[in-house]
This record gives sequence, C-alpha cells and structure tokens, in this order.
Amino acid sequence: MIVNIFRHSQTTSIVIISSLCVFIWMGISFNSTDIVKESSNFFYNILISPIELNSILQRAILGILIFWQCLLMNKMMIKEKIISTNSFLPGLFYFLLISISPQIIHINPTILCMFLLIFTLTKILSSYSDKNAYSKVFESAFLISLAGLIHPPFIVFIPIVWIGMSIFSQVEWRHWALSIIGIICPWYIIFSIATFFSIEYSSFSLSLLFLFEEGPKYSPNLINLICLTIFGLICFIALAELMIRLRQKNIKARKSYILLLWIIPFSVIYFLVSNDFFYMKLIVSAIPLSAAISNYIEFNKKLIWQNFIISVMILSMIINHII
Repeated sequence: MIVNIFRHSQTTSIVIISSLCVFIWMGISFNSTDIVKESSNFFYNILISPIELNSILQRAILGILIFWQCLLMNKMMIKEKIISTNSFLPGLFYFLLISISPQIIHINPTILCMFLLIFTLTKILSSYSDKNAYSKVFESAFLISLAGLIHPPFIVFIPIVWIGMSIFSQVEWRHWALSIIGIICPWYIIFSIATFFSIEYSSFSLSLLFLFEEGPKYSPNLINLICLTIFGLICFIALAELMIRLRQKNIKARKSYILLLWIIPFSVIYFLVSNDFFYMKLIVSAIPLSAAISNYIEFNKKLIWQNFIISVMILSMIINHII
C-alpha cells in the first residue's frame, strides 16, 4: 500500500512528506540553533545570525529547507531519468535517511550544504550530451565551492565536479578552465568583501579549525544501534543490488549512478576529517543511498517486501526520535 501511494500519487506523496517535515523537523525533535557552538565558520555565522534568537523562524526555515531538498532529490532522479518510474520514492528515502536521529534536527551547516550538493549534482547530470555545457560546469563548480565556504569540510567534494565532467565526456579545455574559475569565484568574492569592510582575516582562519578539532564522542543506546543496523542493512542490500544490475542500465542511467556512487568514498573522507558529531557525518551519504534504495524498490517485484522495508524504516526512524 505504501509503495503504491508513493509510486502513483504525487499529491498524496507530497502531503505525506510535508507532514513528516512538520512533525519531525519542525515539531517533536526540533532544537534551537546556537551558532557559536554549531560552527566557527565566519560566512555561515553571518548567514544564520539574523535568525539565531527566533526559534519559530528557525522551525519554519528548517522545515521548508528539508522539504525542498526532498523535492529536489526526487526531481533530479526523475528528470534525469535515473529511475524509470515517475514516483516519489527517492524523496521519501532521502527524508528517512537525513532524519535518522533527533540530534540532526536543527539548522546546521551540513544541512545547508546538502542543499548545494544536490544542486551541484543536478547541474552535472544535466550536462549529459550537452557539448555547450559551459554554464552548467561553471555553476556546478561555483555551488560546491560555495558549500565549502559555508562549511569547510565540504571542500572534499570539489573533485566530484571533475569526476562528473570525465564521466559525461566534458573534456574540452574550456570546461576545465571554467570549473577552476567557478571554484575560485566564491572565495574571491568573500575575500573582496572582507577587504572592503576591513574584516580581520583571522575570522577566516577559524574556518580551518575542523582539521585540528575532534568531534564529540558518540555513545549509542540500544534504540540507536537497532536503527543504525536496520538502515545499514537495507543500504547494503540496495547497494549490492545496484552494483549487480548496473550493466543492465541504459548509458545515461549507468553514468548517473556511477557519479552518485562516487559520493560515497568522498563521504568517507568527510566522515574522517569533519568535526561534526556522528549522525551529521552520516547524512552526507543520503544522496547516493536514497538513489540506491529507490532503485532496489523499483526492480524488486515482491510488493510485500517493498512495503515491509519502507514500514520498518519509517517506524525505526520515528521510534528513534520518540524514545
């Protein structure tokens, strides 16, 4: 039943996802942001400081931001023909993966940068068979560089632009030159602003503290371990299925999945260098994992098994928030 709703009813699917965003991200698990504790990054603090003391505004922005990310993730998978059916399953699985723990439910730099990472991947994927994809290359490089400016550990994802260019045969020298210019631009702009307004450069040096700081210790309880085990097992099965069936995909879908799978090793690097807490490091891999689970559900013909997987993921996520 659940699978059929998300496969055949876009309106109902959107209502369900928006309701979950209100219930989880704006409701029971919401935590007000303390930007001093959350990030030492200069640019991020400038963006967030206007809403620091307004928890209602934080709730509204956070709920809208997560709902929009789910829509963008789903649109990317459908529009770029990564999955063949017009369903809302990618958006659902993306929501479940980034909502795995109540510790994530607050405005933070990782959530903002996930938004930019989805935009970056969409630009790269849309450059397939486009010999004049100059603006797309520049925009993708600019967006991922901007993510690194907001949250410096996201710098590790910059090579995904060049990997995408190689996968989609954007090998003309002008594409490479534009990608480098796009990466430099956000940093040049912010340093120019800092120079004009006489902002001390020591504020920027604080952004690199993540390389020398250890993240908070994580001590999972039994519910956390059960939830992580369930999600981890489902993700492993989905990834294994995707790797087995990858050669059966059409060229566009196969190249798209390869690009998304490249996010996983970069997520491992992010996990190692970031000073975020445990769950915040994990959600960066939500993009490729939600794509893999959507593919698994799409090609698995056992409706009972499909509904069981989705039900277990939803229930374990909600229990992890309530208990």
